[in-house]
Amino acid sequence: HYYITNNLRAIMIYSPRYLVEPVMLFFMYTYIMQLIFYSGIFQADVWYEQTKNQSLVRHCLYHKSEEICQNLSENGTQEFSTFNMYISIESSLVGIVVNLLVGYIADRVARTTILRVTVFTSIFSSAVLLVNSLVMQMPKYIYYIAVFIAYFGGGFGAFMGTAMAYISDIADKNSRTSRIAIADGMLQLGAMFGTFVSGLLMSHATWYSTPLLCVSVNLCLGFYVLFVIRDPQRAKKPRSESVSFKEAFSQMVDVYTGPSRYRARIYILSAAYLLHFTAFLSYAGFFVNYLLLPPFNWPADKIGLISSISSIANFLMVILVPFMKMARIPETLIAAISCGMCCLGFGVVTIARSFTLMTVANLLKGGSGVALALYRSRLSKVVKPTQYGQLFMLLNCFESLATLISSVGLYQVYLYTRKWFPGFAFTILVVLEAVALVLTLWDGWLARLQGEPDHMDPELLQEDQQEVDDDELLSPDDYVSTSENGQVNNGLEIEVNPGRSIN
Repeated sequence: HYYITNNLRAIMIYSPRYLVEPVMLFFMYTYIMQLIFYSGIFQADVWYEQTKNQSLVRHCLYHKSEEICQNLSENGTQEFSTFNMYISIESSLVGIVVNLLVGYIADRVARTTILRVTVFTSIFSSAVLLVNSLVMQMPKYIYYIAVFIAYFGGGFGAFMGTAMAYISDIADKNSRTSRIAIADGMLQLGAMFGTFVSGLLMSHATWYSTPLLCVSVNLCLGFYVLFVIRDPQRAKKPRSESVSFKEAFSQMVDVYTGPSRYRARIYILSAAYLLHFTAFLSYAGFFVNYLLLPPFNWPADKIGLISSISSIANFLMVILVPFMKMARIPETLIAAISCGMCCLGFGVVTIARSFTLMTVANLLKGGSGVALALYRSRLSKVVKPTQYGQLFMLLNCFESLATLISSVGLYQVYLYTRKWFPGFAFTILVVLEAVALVLTLWDGWLARLQGEPDHMDPELLQEDQQEVDDDELLSPDDYVSTSENGQVNNGLEIEVNPGRSIN
């Protein structure tokens, strides 16, 4: 009870001006809805060119296993897969370049600046989808332009990285793992609701209802981040300094090359993060296609049920992290259990042929989000506070790199091997996850040798003074008053001379 109460207090002690978790929940909600609708509407465009029958196209989007839709699906799958590959390459390359600047700007200027830009570019993306839903047969180059503008503004990766840096600013190292785990839980919850609501609207509502809802929710988020969210004081940097790409790149590189006795741990945790995220992303890309084609030929609703089970398991596992911390389970052991569950889950998929075994595999894979949260938390504890933004944007670059590896490399391996051994690609994921597990245990061994860093470690202290306006140092709610015996109402202990008071 004490631990849970203090974790809740760690979140709620801040006013809504410093509460970024609801923004992450609804941003993920609209992001997933846009992804699903985006895939559906492009596939609908491809099929509409073949049939000129809009009602048949809409019917086949949700009943691909029916005989009337199978030929249509086979004819459009190759073009759709090629288009998705080009979109993945474009978003990954633009994301890598932009994130090099975004982390630097977030550390030098303000976290909220990046949050606002990413939310408003998301409004633009959902507006493009809304227009496309109203005007059928939008040219394909419009999609590429929309994706470029969205990721030029940072995209989902920049938003999530900035939000994680924001949480690292306002949470101390004792509560940071729980805070990041709860934030990841909000992302999982948003993904679940986004998937459910998107499917519901696309099946039973008008075709343009999904992008219209996305635009509405993103406008509300834009209002919140523009007028409510404030920057934590230690994230602020002098605004008079100019921003150069060369300096931004050198500062990014300094995270990995600068003098630090924790450098080996930074390398190990980053490599484990990249491998684990690549396996996690590749599984999501393979799984649906794996069950749609022979020998399974499962209907979309059955596949959606299994995917929902995985999402629910992921959410519950992430939310359990504070309880694991309460039980004093080491973070290394928690991350290792997460990797081991994923490794076992991928292995079960390679041999599973029944619904029960597939469900078990997805339940095991549900632990993937825990390892990602712990990698982020542990990395933030071995870098300087002035490098939080750069660190999380570098992790976003790794995620973009993982997208390239998954969509261009591993997915092509899956396409070439699915006829003679459909589970071969999942075997590769087992190897990746096993290596991530070994790296996780290696980091735990180094942490025991070096000791966990604390807030007084001279290598991790903030080097440069922050410039903060005098009127922002304390708000009226922060003022405390003491009586003559030095007692204060809010529990702070301030030693004062008898007869004097502090207001």
